[in-house]
Amino acid sequence: MPAVLVITRDPAAEGLIKRSLGNLGYEVVAASSADAAVRSLCSVRVDAAVADTTLGEDLDWLCQRLRGADGALPVIFLASAAGRWLPGLLPLRAGLDEVVIKPCSAEDVRQAVERALAASHRSRPSVMLVGDLQLDRTTQDLRGNGVQVQLTPTEFRLMEYLAQRQGAIVSSEELLEKVWEFYPGTGSSELVRSHVRNLRAKLRIAAPSRELIQTVPRRGYRLV
Repeated sequence: MPAVLVITRDPAAEGLIKRSLGNLGYEVVAASSADAAVRSLCSVRVDAAVADTTLGEDLDWLCQRLRGADGALPVIFLASAAGRWLPGLLPLRAGLDEVVIKPCSAEDVRQAVERALAASHRSRPSVMLVGDLQLDRTTQDLRGNGVQVQLTPTEFRLMEYLAQRQGAIVSSEELLEKVWEFYPGTGSSELVRSHVRNLRAKLRIAAPSRELIQTVPRRGYRLV
């Protein structure tokens, strides 16, 4: 299920969202400030963010960090009825982001998150650039060096996840949870090693001049 980052200092709003989405199987990650929200992105992959406009922080700065280079992450803003229409308050992208007026119900939040996720999926580019390589989400293949290499579904999910966290060290435990969807603390690191080994072999075909996936001893893997 998707993961949603909730940024609010309001315990009631945080509890409402956790109940609304958690009961449907969503993973909900909470942060009480913009800085904490951005730091959390280093350890967890999220599919959408819910940002309370009463944080009193720079929403433009926060949204730039949340959306990343590809701008694909949808943001659902929690705003007051009056604040919703203040010029320049919300860095809202029509057709992708959503606004929920406070006070709101659990159903209001659920519907807004589902609409935003659906819009994000429709607008998501079919090709992800990884350096001079192309990762095609439609065909699940990797292109580079004049060749096209077919990935298995698991290899594709692994490559996509590492590409989204490019430069960061990703542990086997995180990969087992996010790529294979094992319950935290379960799954075998040998499963990760085996798939990384196979993916490296295919990457060498598309990028023979360098080793793209590094092993960081006792910590995990990093796509460079």
